[in-house]
Amino acid sequence: MYTQPIYELRERLRAASIAGTNLLSEDFRLKRAYEAFKPLETASPVFAKIGQLLEQLISTDCQKPQGTLLDALSLTDAVICTLGAVEANSQFQEHDTKYNDALYTETPIINVPYSALKELTDALTTSGSGHYEYVCNMREKHPEYFKDYRIKYSLVQALGASYAELADKVSNWLAESKDITLLSLLYKDFDPKGKKEMVRRVKVIETLAGADANDFYIKMLNNDAQKEVRLELINALQYEPENITLLLDMTKTERGKSKDKVHEILADFEDERAYEHFKGMAVKKPELVLCYLKNATSKWSSEIVASICNSVIDSGFDDKENMMQNILRAMYGKGGKSICECYRRLLSCEQGINQLFFDIRQPLDILKSGVLRTYSYEWNLGNKNIANILGKLLQHSLMANPDTDLQELALELYKGENGKKRNIEFLSAVTTVKFINNDISIKWFDEQITDKVMLVSATSNKRVMEIVEAASYVRWNENSHGYEFCGCYTDVHYPDFKDFRKPIKLADIKELAEWFKHHSIGRVDEILSHWIPLNDEEMCRNMGEYYYKKALADSNNSAYLDYMNKLGWTECKGLAICHFKHRENTSSQWAVQSYLKKLPGDAESKRKEAEAVSEMMKTGKISQGNVIVSALDEWIMNNL
Repeated sequence: MYTQPIYELRERLRAASIAGTNLLSEDFRLKRAYEAFKPLETASPVFAKIGQLLEQLISTDCQKPQGTLLDALSLTDAVICTLGAVEANSQFQEHDTKYNDALYTETPIINVPYSALKELTDALTTSGSGHYEYVCNMREKHPEYFKDYRIKYSLVQALGASYAELADKVSNWLAESKDITLLSLLYKDFDPKGKKEMVRRVKVIETLAGADANDFYIKMLNNDAQKEVRLELINALQYEPENITLLLDMTKTERGKSKDKVHEILADFEDERAYEHFKGMAVKKPELVLCYLKNATSKWSSEIVASICNSVIDSGFDDKENMMQNILRAMYGKGGKSICECYRRLLSCEQGINQLFFDIRQPLDILKSGVLRTYSYEWNLGNKNIANILGKLLQHSLMANPDTDLQELALELYKGENGKKRNIEFLSAVTTVKFINNDISIKWFDEQITDKVMLVSATSNKRVMEIVEAASYVRWNENSHGYEFCGCYTDVHYPDFKDFRKPIKLADIKELAEWFKHHSIGRVDEILSHWIPLNDEEMCRNMGEYYYKKALADSNNSAYLDYMNKLGWTECKGLAICHFKHRENTSSQWAVQSYLKKLPGDAESKRKEAEAVSEMMKTGKISQGNVIVSALDEWIMNNL
């Protein structure tokens, strides 16, 4: 397609913006540029939209020439940015990109005046107090604005926002959008020697394009990418199996953290060359190899870890506490018969290993770096019992790698030698197996949580907690409309928290939720808040009522407000009174106002509850603390 007219049109629009809008109808150069552009109007909806704007501009009765000019210029710039053309010696060359055709599957400009988007654009691209909250509120109230190409451009710019929370939030939005039209904006002006902004760009590109952007990753690495940007570009090489040769070469040329990252990526390649590389390294540097293999799930990595483990067991444990910790950490995510045998051998040496760990003054850090964990529940890193450690390690490994041998091992170790012992250390692992296979029921739960005390069956809170721990990793994903194992882990060479997600299928989630509601210990209520499909009105209503009743009985009920708001619950009567009435000190003015603002329901309901709190402060039924009640009344009137 011959696109030269759109470049000429942009120049005329820019000239018009400098000259002013009073002479638009008499601008013969703009009219001539429009006539040359007209044949392109049938090529795509976006060109047709530009034509409509130009028709309005050159007419004598244009109602808002300034806004129309800005819209036309913004859209023209956006289209040129996505055409993939580059200028060299005043000549234009088409850049081959398969993403251009996807640009026109949606309307690139939303029918909203530019003035309505200006404040959002400013909040995304400039620093200032309140910008983060404003952008988040706009995202919630007007998600359609964020599909406008003018805002997409600002979103990419916001990846470099000085307020890191805003930049990270925007990064997540762009990655979740699955919008490949963003790629041209992300590629534009990319600086391989840049800082955190460029790291975020690479992460979004990885999510949107994966292996399709492999040439880009390699090109930027060859352009002398530096520090964190280089680390993320190396990380992106994992998506293309053909990069195996390049990565092996990089083990000889990279240094420091970059070299470590290359090895970590290689560790997940199911390739004989990768296996031979690590096998040779393990002879001289077994501890370093264990470090590199700690998150790998490749089949050959299991063989290497098992070999090192067996060698240590055979030679005894004297002064090998660090090596044993590295072995246990490297066993994470590994499957196959060789690793399963390592679990059995380690358990058979339970007394010796426990003594080894007992002699260590510092808490064990077996999974301190790289531990898969929920955002709400972390198991005790100071535990020095090898059976407990292996139980949690097996549970975590099953989520990362639902290997058949590992599943059978979990059942074997839970039942014990006689098949009746039911070793509690492996209950969370067996529960995870049940979740993996969608083979879980409240009947099974009930059977597992009983222990015999003085020959009488009774519910064991420890057993309930093991089941709760396994359940804490289950979450509903609103984007994929399905359940998944979800957690995060850190990497000693790559300090950011990284998400871990693995889809699973669950059929009877409502029945399971009812069971957990009746065994509400630990952080069950928080866990259940992540289980609820927001498109299931019945479940949202039932869980909203459940949280409302729990909140009315608990003065420390702030977390329940978040759960209820998420579910669309609209009743708040009594919540604030319960929260403040049973507290000796209501804390600061800000804390009281912040709580009242979070109440579920409409403005009228919130106002009534807030006024009730104010009245009880005046009569002394609620401690006034540091709150100025007259100021609180004024705030209620203006904000609720």
